[in-house]
Amino acid sequence: MTTEDRTEIRGKGWTKTSHIATHKFDAVAGAILAALDSTPISFTELVERVATKLTDFDGSVAWYTISCARELEVRGQVLRQAKPVRYSKPGKPGPGKPRREPSTPEKP
Repeated sequence: MTTEDRTEIRGKGWTKTSHIATHKFDAVAGAILAALDSTPISFTELVERVATKLTDFDGSVAWYTISCARELEVRGQVLRQAKPVRYSKPGKPGPGKPRREPSTPEKP
């Protein structure tokens, strides 16, 4: 495979990037965006939702989900809330669902 066939995966705070096959990134990223709304969900639930949207996927759905979610987070298409880690799309939360803002670690 050539570098044109691969998508760079970045993460907030990462010093190194990785690359995955573009067709896999497109499939998993599309499934992530289809699975999320503005109500935060756990990573486990996100993986379950993504898995139902992918058929005959060659690879670890969980690994590709976390990798693609991190790139989507850098692009501003996905929010990752910390403690407990939850994923959602940017936007207003659903009725009765308070939105937690991402937390940053306290500096000593």
